[in-house]
Amino acid sequence: MRSARSRLRLRDLLGAAWLGVSSRPQRTALASLGVALGIASLTALTSAAASNQAQLLADFDRMGANLAVVSPSTAPNSSPIPLPDTAPHTVQRVDGVEDVGVFETAPEDIRVYRTDLVPEEETNGIKVAVARPDVLAAVEARLATGRWFDDATRNLPVTVLGSAAAKRLGMDRAGGRVWIGGQWYGVIGILGSAGLASDLNDAAVIGDRWVRNTFTGTSIGDISAIYVRAAPGRLEALKETLASAASPGSPFVQVNALSDLAEARATADDSLSTLGLALAGIALLVGAVGIANTMVVTVLERRGEIGLRRSLGARPRHIAVQFLTEAAVLAAIGGVAGLLLGVCAAAALAFASAQPLVVPVEIAMASPVVAILVGALAGISPALRAARLSPTLALRAV
Repeated sequence: MRSARSRLRLRDLLGAAWLGVSSRPQRTALASLGVALGIASLTALTSAAASNQAQLLADFDRMGANLAVVSPSTAPNSSPIPLPDTAPHTVQRVDGVEDVGVFETAPEDIRVYRTDLVPEEETNGIKVAVARPDVLAAVEARLATGRWFDDATRNLPVTVLGSAAAKRLGMDRAGGRVWIGGQWYGVIGILGSAGLASDLNDAAVIGDRWVRNTFTGTSIGDISAIYVRAAPGRLEALKETLASAASPGSPFVQVNALSDLAEARATADDSLSTLGLALAGIALLVGAVGIANTMVVTVLERRGEIGLRRSLGARPRHIAVQFLTEAAVLAAIGGVAGLLLGVCAAAALAFASAQPLVVPVEIAMASPVVAILVGALAGISPALRAARLSPTLALRAV
């Protein structure tokens, strides 16, 4: 008569594995600690590298690594080829463009003076710039006092002074007035920083609509430059697209990066990404060794229990599957704890260094899975070896 085939149901398997973990809290805590430290080192190192990378790239972007200038060019006969009026709108619609700021051609022979009594030759090197309201955000300029142009003030005789221009005119706050082109202009703001549009430091900026309605000339209202702020890391890929978007089919468009930082940014991004991968690999290797050692000791020290279970009718495959499951559960506990510990460590480092906290999503999702896989792999050989022991020999280990 055949004996009934023994089965180990999933519920019983998980119950037995959990009982093996929970019945020995001290051993479980120590074993999980080794797993947790390995995963915590993986998470903390990769997060710290990612935070450093994010901070460095943000610094590059603030210095203008993602800023370009689209400007009109000249034909072979040296005649200017203006950009179409639609250029700012078509450039803004290009994927990867975040902000667009437009400068227009300033009237010729217009000077800036503190009062109408200053001799004409004493210009102090101050020039006039004509800007639309969107310039401030595009070049990331900052106001020291007052305000920038809006839809109302761009129609009025008002000006925003660059920082150097304000010093030369003896003005330290908004609210005064200056003499520009033969009439008074109210000073509504003074720039603290012009960003990378450094020409604004020495300029008195006036509104575009006021210039079009007040001055005459063939170039009045023409676009002199479009400042384009691209999404981080997208500037190099956008250069060719920006020219065709600004003036489709025209070869007379110049697109220049405002600095040489774009290439340096790309190099730093690649180098830091490689460094992050290297640190992740090292930390993962450390974690794998810790998990393997812990699982080997955990399985080997329970050979007496294995012998007892075998003598009560458990099959070798039951023993192997149970201890593999237990190793995976133990590794999962350590993996989750290590992930939380690593995130806390990365947050503390980011706070101490005033950097943004960046935890790579792939690392956060993979850490517990890696812990389970490595823990299970580490337990395969000891579990199979113990499962092959005869009940008599195994019981002698008790």
